[in-house]
Amino acid sequence: MIPVELAFAVLLTSRLRAAKFYKTMVFLPYIINGVAIAYAFSYFFSPVNGAFDNILEMLRLEMLKHSWLSDEKIVNFTLTFVSLWRFSGYHIVLFMAALQSVNQDIMEAATIDGANSWQMFRYIQTPSIALMVDFVLFDNIRGAMQVFDIPFVMTSGGPGYASSTFTLYTINTAFKFSNFGLASTMAVALMVIIILIYIVQNKIIHGFFLKEGK
Repeated sequence: MIPVELAFAVLLTSRLRAAKFYKTMVFLPYIINGVAIAYAFSYFFSPVNGAFDNILEMLRLEMLKHSWLSDEKIVNFTLTFVSLWRFSGYHIVLFMAALQSVNQDIMEAATIDGANSWQMFRYIQTPSIALMVDFVLFDNIRGAMQVFDIPFVMTSGGPGYASSTFTLYTINTAFKFSNFGLASTMAVALMVIIILIYIVQNKIIHGFFLKEGK
């Protein structure tokens, strides 16, 4: 979703009509408490009078109705959608802040030289905010590995262990099975994994943008 979020950020930093309203709307889900969002979407995707299935019926798409939170084949896609809805606005705002720091003299020079919007986006704006792209990608990976509230409230890791996460399993190990030593080790292992992922990711991202710059 990072390219889509970045594209929205570019659109909202341009002279778009009612841009302030759109900025508020995309950032609003991030302000709402995660547990409240999880409860709301639990009812939204409920197989018993769930709003989503009712919407499908109104659109005459009954064949698409599904057990969104109890089918192990699609439950993670449902949870992913909820997470994207909550955090995408936050990332868009970060990209917007980064885009506003791009040197406008370079943008004007590129415009005079005949560069179109896509060329400026690819060769000027995106490389100029490489650090922010790096941060958002890391935030996505870290958040995916540490996510707890949405799967805990919506599915409790089910059906079975289909939507269980490392953090959820760690907390269950500590407080459900009272194995605090193992849970502490798992938490430290997760921290080490995240650090290693960031080191590898940082080298790949900077290598990519260095190549693009050349």
